[in-house]
Amino acid sequence: MVHNFKTAKRIGIIFNATKQDDYRQVSDFVKDIHDRGIEVKVLGFVNDKDVPNEYLFKKNFSYFLKKSLNWYRKPVNHEVEKFLKEKFDIVIDFSLDNDYLFNYIMALSPSRFKVGKSKEPNDYYDFMIRINKDKDLKYFIEQARHYLEIINRPELSPSFMNI
Repeated sequence: MVHNFKTAKRIGIIFNATKQDDYRQVSDFVKDIHDRGIEVKVLGFVNDKDVPNEYLFKKNFSYFLKKSLNWYRKPVNHEVEKFLKEKFDIVIDFSLDNDYLFNYIMALSPSRFKVGKSKEPNDYYDFMIRINKDKDLKYFIEQARHYLEIINRPELSPSFMNI
């Protein structure tokens, strides 16, 4: 089923939380989603030894670290396992790189509608957003917000207005 911000009750987000600016961008997006009355769970990867203090104690955010990856970058971590048991209406991959660890999580997610950046090869997303390589996470989040507002909403379709 194709979900949008009007039909979704639960949204899951995965992202690379290594850069603090990316963490802030995702946090702002999560606040917007939460303000709409949608439950949000976030799983961030930190490519470091520890989770930065700024990230700690943020409700519905969990993390896994570089040390949680086995030799072929498969995440072996309780938080990842917990996230993979959740069946979200929408799960969004906000990673910008074509990294196995994010692909792994998206492929195994039992969620109904999977959204992410267009990457090759990819056969586990239901909706892909094509963005240029020079664009940053802020732009990607804006695009995701835009499309999840209008997708599967007949009242926003130009042909609907002509009836």
